[in-house]
Amino acid sequence: MNNKYILINNKKPDTHITGTTCTVALVGNPNSGKTTLFNTLTGSNQKVGNWPGVTVERKTGTYKQDSSVAIVDTPGIYSLTPFTPEETVARDYLTTGNPNVILNVVDSTNLERNLYLTTQLVELGIPTVVALNMQDEAQKKGIAIDSTVLEQAFGCRFVGISAAKNTGIEQLIDICLKAGNKTHASHCVGARTAEQRYSFISDTVKKAQTVDAKVAKHSNQPTVTEKIDKIVLNKWLAFPIFAAIMTLVFYLSVGSVGSFLSGLINDMFTPALQSLVASWLSKTNLPWLTSLIVDGIIGGVMSVVGFLPQVMLLFGCISVLEASGYMSRIAFITDRLLNKIGLGGRSFVSMILGCGCSVPAIMATRTIKNANERNATVTLTPFMPCSAKLAVISFFTSYILGGNALFAISFYFMSILAVILGGLCLKLISRKKQDLDNAFIMELPTYRLPTLSNVWKQMKDRGKAFLVKAGTVIFLASVVLWLTTNFNFRFQSVDTSNSMLASLGKLIAPIFVPLGFNDGGCGWQFSVATLSGIAAKETVVTTLNILLPQGIKGTISGLGAYSFVAYNLLTVPCVATISASFAEQGKLNGLKSMLFQMCTAYIVSLCIYQLGSLANKHTATFTVAVILTVVFVAMFLAVKFLLKRRGQCSCCNGCTLKTNCKKQ
Repeated sequence: MNNKYILINNKKPDTHITGTTCTVALVGNPNSGKTTLFNTLTGSNQKVGNWPGVTVERKTGTYKQDSSVAIVDTPGIYSLTPFTPEETVARDYLTTGNPNVILNVVDSTNLERNLYLTTQLVELGIPTVVALNMQDEAQKKGIAIDSTVLEQAFGCRFVGISAAKNTGIEQLIDICLKAGNKTHASHCVGARTAEQRYSFISDTVKKAQTVDAKVAKHSNQPTVTEKIDKIVLNKWLAFPIFAAIMTLVFYLSVGSVGSFLSGLINDMFTPALQSLVASWLSKTNLPWLTSLIVDGIIGGVMSVVGFLPQVMLLFGCISVLEASGYMSRIAFITDRLLNKIGLGGRSFVSMILGCGCSVPAIMATRTIKNANERNATVTLTPFMPCSAKLAVISFFTSYILGGNALFAISFYFMSILAVILGGLCLKLISRKKQDLDNAFIMELPTYRLPTLSNVWKQMKDRGKAFLVKAGTVIFLASVVLWLTTNFNFRFQSVDTSNSMLASLGKLIAPIFVPLGFNDGGCGWQFSVATLSGIAAKETVVTTLNILLPQGIKGTISGLGAYSFVAYNLLTVPCVATISASFAEQGKLNGLKSMLFQMCTAYIVSLCIYQLGSLANKHTATFTVAVILTVVFVAMFLAVKFLLKRRGQCSCCNGCTLKTNCKKQ
């Protein structure tokens, strides 16, 4: 037996949850259903996605039927020899976390591949139970598994379950608890090297697994997944389909349904609430208190809460795409494109998570082995429009840009373009080649219908997080903003134009004049709002609602508003994201990321406003300039293509080898 995996029996139970007496560690390959099982066991709202890389650190909960049982969800691993940081998290927990039982979650439809990890787990000396998950899918494929054969070969219990269908779960936990009460000796499968292990697994699976011939014959026909993939993975259709899907997502969440629901809150409920509270407080004869609560707290907090329907709808749509397995396809088709800018398919996974919150998205970069790619992904991921930035996008789209969802959609694609151009810049700056072994390997899972319960959990979880932030960070920010807006540095009550915040805003406002923040005469207010966004991006909306009580209309032009949103979309993220960036790549690289983000945001906004202004004032000149630029780029690409063709061998298309060629 490999001594690297030998541990000592009779260890103390894991005590990281107070009051628990037994700890069950969920371990398995990526996309084997660990997190789904974790949610089923604990009733938790942990993220569930039909793609690998969902769990990047261990998550802990208690069994919903017995709070004395702790359940730990670990990142997906293929073996106990880690290659990526998140695999190290799982390995280190197994070797130092002292779980009482290892619950190895196995995909029943891919038994042979999943059991390699099992051969190593049973050698740890920790009681092990194997959950043969996705039994419902295995049955559809005519796969039958004899657990007795597997138990004799591996020396541990095998239990058939379906985490998604919630079948076999109680029996599984009962077996785990019984196993945890026993002293378990290490079981050697009689194989030391990887080749011997796979040979052992292959022989065992042949004995344990049978496939119904009729069902197998039927399953040889093109499946629904294969038929769909012929379309969505087509090299010509893949990206247009992705663009169309995301356009529909934003149209539903930010426009149409989402806009209607947010309008009910912002235009009807909030004014009514403010009026009601103001009438109550008028009896106190304390105008400052009325202003603080009505204008500061209610106005500030509700300006963010009003966009809750749009946030929940957006994440409901994204949850559907993830759970269905479509996001794995997007990661697959973008890998080749991202490789050209120093990134990869795993980078795309992190960036999609960034549409929810940049903090877990940055943590998800642990799945990236290459340090350069990982640091670049950490730098570029905050460019994606998270839920906080969605509030800013929705606010300006609704009140300045005519409520046109196409503007909201354009910011999403602006983020993608910023990632591409930013990746190219970082690649040129670093000038370091990527590791040759940094190949991207991802299993494309079977398409599955998302369950309404999981989609609702994701929406509810995101909505709850949004409201918690509104009730804490935004509440505190609203109070601070009201104080600094109504008092000067001597703490005297003054007009807004002479307040502490106005003094600070007027100091930094000239920096943003070229970006169009001042084209409506309210430059310092928009400058301060941008600065307040470092605390939390939603605070941008809160700040403007407090500083502009008469409303935002007329305070900035449409072009200036578009430039303002672009800057806040791409600039330095919130404090929480900055902290995560520093934690993942170190202080020096974290500072470099912040500088790069600020410069990128300023340059993009500057180009948007200045080119837009030129187009408005000198339409003919601008049109000619655009045409000449397009012609120049086309000529450059044509000449480059012809020169490349000229250097190719006449015998083989695309070959540049002119000497020692056997065909010449």
